[in-house]
Amino acid sequence: MPETRAAIHDAPAQPSSAADRSISAAFLSPCWPVDLVSNGIATYVDTITASLRALGHRPCVLSGRVGEIAADGPPVYDLSTSLESRSLARRVLQGLANRIAPSRAAHAQRARAIAGAVRLAVAERGVEILEMEESFGWAAQARSRVPVPVVVRLHGPWFMIGPILGAKRDSAFEARVRRERNAVRLADGITAPSRDVLDQIRENYGLALERAVVIPNPGPVVPVEDRWNPAESDRRDILFVGRFDRVKGGDTIIDAFARVARTHPQARLRFVGPDRGLVDERGRKWSLPEYLAERAPEAMAAGRIECLGHQPNSSLPTLRRRAAMIVAASRYETFGLTVLEAAATGVPLVASRVGGVPEIIQDGQTGLLVPPDDPEALAQAIGRLFDNPDLAARLGQQAADVAARDFHPDQIARRTVEYHKSIVERHRRGADALS
Repeated sequence: MPETRAAIHDAPAQPSSAADRSISAAFLSPCWPVDLVSNGIATYVDTITASLRALGHRPCVLSGRVGEIAADGPPVYDLSTSLESRSLARRVLQGLANRIAPSRAAHAQRARAIAGAVRLAVAERGVEILEMEESFGWAAQARSRVPVPVVVRLHGPWFMIGPILGAKRDSAFEARVRRERNAVRLADGITAPSRDVLDQIRENYGLALERAVVIPNPGPVVPVEDRWNPAESDRRDILFVGRFDRVKGGDTIIDAFARVARTHPQARLRFVGPDRGLVDERGRKWSLPEYLAERAPEAMAAGRIECLGHQPNSSLPTLRRRAAMIVAASRYETFGLTVLEAAATGVPLVASRVGGVPEIIQDGQTGLLVPPDDPEALAQAIGRLFDNPDLAARLGQQAADVAARDFHPDQIARRTVEYHKSIVERHRRGADALS
């Protein structure tokens, strides 16, 4: 059965003491609900808010792209509505700013929309804290406009992700990096999903970030009876879930599969994810169909590669259980949510040894790790699992056990609440000292 909120929790728990009082927190998500587009931040917000609500807390969501909202979900504040309520004078000034400095104006506009939604949530729901990503430095501008502390969660700093995507290191690149550094520097709190990304942030930005903590992303709860079963899987299928871009390594899995297809005639690749275009090391931009036609023509002609495009989160559990294995070929991951979702389901896994992935998967114990951007090593690891089904099943089972123990959403939610409360209390003490 799919990993729905109902499957995770039977009924909300109530805080048991004053020390466990409920907290009201706002979370910024790029889209809502989670199935609207493929986005790891939205998946994180969906999972963490579901657990917070089940534990008796009061989260809400802010988003600039809102679809149909479920009646049983958290309250949602549409940022576009905040912009529509601007005065005529504000709209005129915004129009002038858009003509003079469009990029700067757009970022300031988004920060104002976030701040407006937060102030409304404070008034309506007693929101005590805002958690949001570091992207574009919006957090710094929002923080100066809201009466509550702001926690920045490190989802993908541009100085790390931009170069992998092929972004030019021009003035716009450097300006974004500066804005994101400023957002991190000014934040009331910092949480990181992995030790790796926090260490890189500290080194690159030259900031101590003494109040920063590592809190992993929560994984799905998959009952034992719903985990991957080799007898019920299709022993031919390799599943890749990720965008076609350089960060997720869409090219690497295709190049690896072209090798696997020659040695394992039964193998098939199912590519799940949107085609964002991939800029190679020579600066050429490829679409997914172009790359497949160039790099794996024989497999394509034989119908051994299936491109499914974006799939809603609700369809992924079935795809995982059907696969013989899942491959995550990323060149970098601040955490590796696709990896954790595979582990929680117990699907045999091959993943790149990058970023936070080794903090989830132990090579040879709960999966196989290979160097990034290495199609040959990836193909060999895939072939090893095909040729050793007992090893594959053992790795998957051990991964599921570790995921259930170390990444349960209720455990992560409790750690998040504990940290949020410490930031709220510190903020209140600071406000009291100034009054």
